[in-house]
Amino acid sequence: MLSLQERINEAANNYNKTKDKKYKDLWYKLVEDNYGSYNIKRWSVPTDSSHKTDDGWNSVDRRN
Repeated sequence: MLSLQERINEAANNYNKTKDKKYKDLWYKLVEDNYGSYNIKRWSVPTDSSHKTDDGWNSVDRRN
């Protein structure tokens, strides 16, 4: 008997191999039914490794 994660992975692998819509639908169904829709939400992740969190461009220059 396959675990839930193995079934999800198998559906994803089968879809990637065949591009058959039934495997894609099965993957979504397994994830949605067992984990809820919040787990398949995509997050925006910065890809630029040189991105600084605070580059100071909007800081106030307080010269007296």
